[in-house]
Amino acid sequence: MFEGQSTFLQKGQWEFTATGLNWYSHKHYVGTHPNPSINPYGPFNKRTQFDFRLFYGLTNRWELSLDVPVQFQSYDGFWPVYGYSTTRVPVKTGADGFGDIVVSASRWMFSTEQSKGNVSLSFGLSIPTGNTDATSEVYGRTIPVEWNVQPGGGSWGLVPTIRAFRNLRWGMTAYGAATYLITPRDTTGTPVFSPDLFYGQTSVVNSSADQYFAESGLSFPSPLRWISPTVAYVVSGVPRRDLIGGSDGFRRPATLEYVAPGFNLAIAGQVLTLGVPLLTYYNIKPPIQPNIFGNRVLDVTDATIPGVMVSATYSFRFGSPWRAH
Repeated sequence: MFEGQSTFLQKGQWEFTATGLNWYSHKHYVGTHPNPSINPYGPFNKRTQFDFRLFYGLTNRWELSLDVPVQFQSYDGFWPVYGYSTTRVPVKTGADGFGDIVVSASRWMFSTEQSKGNVSLSFGLSIPTGNTDATSEVYGRTIPVEWNVQPGGGSWGLVPTIRAFRNLRWGMTAYGAATYLITPRDTTGTPVFSPDLFYGQTSVVNSSADQYFAESGLSFPSPLRWISPTVAYVVSGVPRRDLIGGSDGFRRPATLEYVAPGFNLAIAGQVLTLGVPLLTYYNIKPPIQPNIFGNRVLDVTDATIPGVMVSATYSFRFGSPWRAH
């Protein structure tokens, strides 16, 4: 999350940022409606993820960054298992590990000598370092885990990003950011979790899907100068079709929206940001082509969505700014 009151990174300076996000989901949705009939059976989806980012001030306006994501996720439920039981039995799956690393270069478009506002344009390269064929042992069989549990997306990708802020009256700051992950690859080649679990085999494989994220928010002054309340509106999702390349395979197209109240603490050159995103809108969209699962043809997609998440970001800067002699 970008906070407008942050100062610009100067030439020769480094910044380290660690962001953690935790959530749990078990309620099912189809389209814009809940689907509570299958809630008792799962999946019970628990996820803790971290993003470790390192920035370097190449100049007072150019920055380089390295983003390393890590996830810990379980995906459990009560389902029939091929070759073991035709009735529902407890199933435990999950995947931990590094995701896809992103390296980026960004530039502030206006002078950093003033602090009224600015716009940053960034272009990144997503490297497929995350695993796309993680598996779990289920009653003696090795099963690929669910599509959105796989740590990696399976494709080299392009990541354009825009960030902006504007200082307003009465000590308020407006800020925003938008990013889009472009994945030219069509599919990952990994079989889809559910039909492999239920029927023992499937010809359907996971899609390598684009993703998008945007937020806009305000930070407010407070009597304590080292703390500032914030509120943001966040939109994220997976499109039905990719911008570049094919869109075959299994994916869960969706748009999710959250309002995220929080606050920043800035003490001794360190910043701690806490937020609690609350679900306000969801739309689980149908796939562009029916998914053939065993002897079933599905032209709808359901998903479990967290109603509440908890996020925290810690950052600090080190290294002396470069100065000409």
